[in-house]
Amino acid sequence: MAKSSAVIAGIVLGVIFAGHLVAAETEETVESQKSEISAGAGVVVSSKPFDGIRSKTYPVPLFTYEGERLYLRGIAGGYRLLKAGGWSIGPTLRPRFEGYEASDSSALAGMKNRNPTIDAGIDLAWRTDWGLISAVVVTDILGTHDGHESELSYTALVPYAGFNIIPSVAVRWRSSNLTNYYYGVRESEARTGRPAYTPNDSVTPVVRVAVRRKLSHRWGLLLGSQYEWLGSEIRDSPIVEDDYILSLLFGITYTF
Repeated sequence: MAKSSAVIAGIVLGVIFAGHLVAAETEETVESQKSEISAGAGVVVSSKPFDGIRSKTYPVPLFTYEGERLYLRGIAGGYRLLKAGGWSIGPTLRPRFEGYEASDSSALAGMKNRNPTIDAGIDLAWRTDWGLISAVVVTDILGTHDGHESELSYTALVPYAGFNIIPSVAVRWRSSNLTNYYYGVRESEARTGRPAYTPNDSVTPVVRVAVRRKLSHRWGLLLGSQYEWLGSEIRDSPIVEDDYILSLLFGITYTF
């Protein structure tokens, strides 16, 4: 069960990660009346910060659909309800695979599993001549962590020598309920060397870089990376070993 859950999480991460990295490029290059569909395959390497859980490599499908209003990025998506002058706002829906199974590591023995969930909220974007600014606020709709998350990001598109370079910086805020569910230790889970721990809300910076290269009119190569520096409320958890989360993506895509 633990192995199959990890594979599913890796696939989900890959399709969401790829979609997020190319979102700004699509916003900049697709005309409002056109739709773009791309699909492909790749490999994602991702770390988890929990004690005893090492980086894993997964083969992943890659899929994005960018329409005038509807967009799908893997199994996440949204709808641009209102659009005007480079601005758009609308609902968004995205899964969250931030947890673990206690069997993933001997260091987590005695912990309850931390389950995936689905977050929903609002995505506000502003496209300018110098980049894309996005603000997203989501909340748990399945009652798993009962928390909230918001992210403010800036993404640029830099064409260079046949490549599209897409750097992005972001600040992510997690509420205390969210951080406590995934990174806290309950009184019933405390052990020698693992005291009970209740974190507060946390703020973390995130850096992303994607590189896309057209191999032909429809085929393209995608490389991406994401690095998140975890806030002190997460880093200080007795079940957290690393102070970062790193993901790397390598893929090939076909645009229809």
